[in-house]
Amino acid sequence: MFLGGANGASRIGEHFWPTPNDAFVKERGLSHFAQPTVSGRLESALWGCVRNGGSRFHEGIDLKALNKDRRGEATDSIYAFDDGVVRYVNRSPGESSYGRYIVVEHPQWMPGMVTLYAHLSAMPDRISAGVSVRGGETIATMGRSASYTIPRERAHLHFEIGMWLGPQFQNWYDSQRFDTPNDHQAYNGMNIVGTNVWALLQSLRIGETRSVVEYFAMERTAVLVTIWDDGIPDLLRVNSELMVNDILPADHAGWRIAFSASGLPLRFEAISASERSGSKRVSVEIVDERLAKSDACISMMQSRSGGTPSNRLSSLLNRLFTD
Repeated sequence: MFLGGANGASRIGEHFWPTPNDAFVKERGLSHFAQPTVSGRLESALWGCVRNGGSRFHEGIDLKALNKDRRGEATDSIYAFDDGVVRYVNRSPGESSYGRYIVVEHPQWMPGMVTLYAHLSAMPDRISAGVSVRGGETIATMGRSASYTIPRERAHLHFEIGMWLGPQFQNWYDSQRFDTPNDHQAYNGMNIVGTNVWALLQSLRIGETRSVVEYFAMERTAVLVTIWDDGIPDLLRVNSELMVNDILPADHAGWRIAFSASGLPLRFEAISASERSGSKRVSVEIVDERLAKSDACISMMQSRSGGTPSNRLSSLLNRLFTD
């Protein structure tokens, strides 16, 4: 049963569908709610290696407009997916490929778990960092803002669910020597690792899970990464619940980290120097072969047999261990 929120937002599990178009909730086909790219392929609106022939990753889901004004501009309200705290609001569309966007943290799920709402046309003045919002509350209006041109007929909400990696992002960003400045502090999209939001939403719709918390608990390990670094990952400073040890070993020298297929860090185990054999700083072990090889464009291994981290995984590890 799908009950509406205070502003008419449809329920999906314990949460709220983020737009007025409830076609997904009512189990209608992709064409009724997905906004494809200029390619016209409906799958290009979904999460995963769905663009440029499978070589380009899309870390969210794009939801099309239901209502438009006389000029053809989208007017759909955007609803908060759940109760949370606004952590970041970008009102300058040209400063991000997300355009105007909002990041909301949901600490009741887990510290650092966030939803992201992008390509917005406007946000109410009250929506600012530190403000609490209720699930189903209107937090913005759908649009087509971006650092590039989105035509009005393809206005949409880009929606993500993911994990914020922590406050030391700027140090990592500076170390990468990018050509452009970071205009978004620690809430740059590069500092959020998204879960497979398409799979999550389908799980909620069919009742396999009732909440993001339940879905996260069911996330399976795709690869297990061993890294010899005695630093404390930035993410654990945000969410110590991800560490399986009660305390660090006396001779702590590294970490064993479980990652989902999407690159979401699921668990951290502190390991001691006595467990080390060999000279490799980082090694990757495949735990679930099907999951580990399911999305080639975001693979965390250089080869399909494991062992050596991909560039994506190396970058993620560098980010986690930035002081």
